[in-house]
Amino acid sequence: MNNLDSWPIEFKRIATAIAFSPRAEANLFESSRIAMKFDATLVLIHVGEKSEENEAKIMSLVDKVGFDKQKIEISWQVGKPVDAILEACKQFDVDLLIAGANQSENLIQYYKGSIARKLCRKAQCSLLLLTNPQVNSKICEKIVVNGLNHPKTKDTIKTAFYFANALGSKQLFVLEEMNSKLVKSKDQDDLSLAKAQRNRQNIKRQEHLRLESILSEIPENQEIEVFEKCVFGKKGYSIGHFAQSKKMDLVVLNSPDSKLGFLDRIFTHDLEYVLSDMPSDILIVHSTKKTAIV
Repeated sequence: MNNLDSWPIEFKRIATAIAFSPRAEANLFESSRIAMKFDATLVLIHVGEKSEENEAKIMSLVDKVGFDKQKIEISWQVGKPVDAILEACKQFDVDLLIAGANQSENLIQYYKGSIARKLCRKAQCSLLLLTNPQVNSKICEKIVVNGLNHPKTKDTIKTAFYFANALGSKQLFVLEEMNSKLVKSKDQDDLSLAKAQRNRQNIKRQEHLRLESILSEIPENQEIEVFEKCVFGKKGYSIGHFAQSKKMDLVVLNSPDSKLGFLDRIFTHDLEYVLSDMPSDILIVHSTKKTAIV
């Protein structure tokens, strides 16, 4: 089903930070295309002084992308970039924030924290991280979404389908990451190995039933192939590896349960595995936003 009005979720106010940098034009092209797909208002957040010169520069970029000026709002902010962007999202009641991100961070960036990483920890709306924004349109054919046994997962999976419908994606993978310790056998004899294998199959069956229950609530779209996959390994690392090996265009994840801090980068949190070496664009779904599916 391609009619987005039939979905119980809406991304009607989409925001992106706009600066006068070499990537500004590409980022605005990407953001405007996504906003048009959702028929959304596009909020442009500029952290800096409001002046006729700066406003003219922004509108010149808007003219290049051809976005409807009636659906453009500009937020002028001052202060630290992360705090200013988040304040604008709050003021303009933003549903989805789009931000650029480095695909792979060096050690200094990792421990100091990039703007994108800080937004991941603090944003109160869904966040789309673009690793390589393009002026020319690119196709989002393959999406993978986490299928974790978690209260947020239902909203996250439904949002992944919402995106797939809007972007015309062809394949969507629901990936359940299971702790390998659940089926680990201390002994290597045939009986122990057989027991571990049975446990693995039982877990897969249980997870299949849980995911099927979620998928049954999603409007059917014959143009999207849906795949379920259960893997045993470290959460975050496994989905990142899968996305990289299968050349996914988008990874969709739950938002973190709490604000991540410095210790999460030393004792790695599952989201940090993906952020440290992003295999593709990443959508982090904030399911407590008003757009959450009930």
